[in-house]
Amino acid sequence: MGEGDHHQSEQVAAVLAGLSAPTRRALQVASAIGPAFGLAELARLLDCRAAALLPAVDEALAAGLVTGDGDVLVFSHETVRACVEASMPRPVAVALRGELTRPRWEALSEQEREIARLVGRALTNQQIARRIGRSPHTVNYHLRQIFRKLGIVSRVELASFAK
Repeated sequence: MGEGDHHQSEQVAAVLAGLSAPTRRALQVASAIGPAFGLAELARLLDCRAAALLPAVDEALAAGLVTGDGDVLVFSHETVRACVEASMPRPVAVALRGELTRPRWEALSEQEREIARLVGRALTNQQIARRIGRSPHTVNYHLRQIFRKLGIVSRVELASFAK
């Protein structure tokens, strides 16, 4: 780690220490999701409603640790995400990452997994419909089901999940 990275890590650690416990916990769980995360997914992992996360989100935004990017929140820098993740016990981080990947993908039908993979390859609903021999309305229906099952809210989240 270079001197600049070390200094930035110390700054992030100081900011984290000044946050409320619920905000630190929300950010720690979000760090296991990845650099970008949706509130629905974060709420699912924290076993709460998305609305309950608003104070923590406001605090994290005000602290400059995350920014909004369309339907998702994004850590302001990879160093921030890494420092937040490092602030929790490693077994917890490993367990969270495991919870993120295993059961959810398996909850999708084969058709839904195929559609998710095609979204991950940046195909439009129209292109996906032609590829699988269904109507765009059917693709849209399946996407809503996929979003619900995975606890996500955008194609961006789905594309990152499908990789």
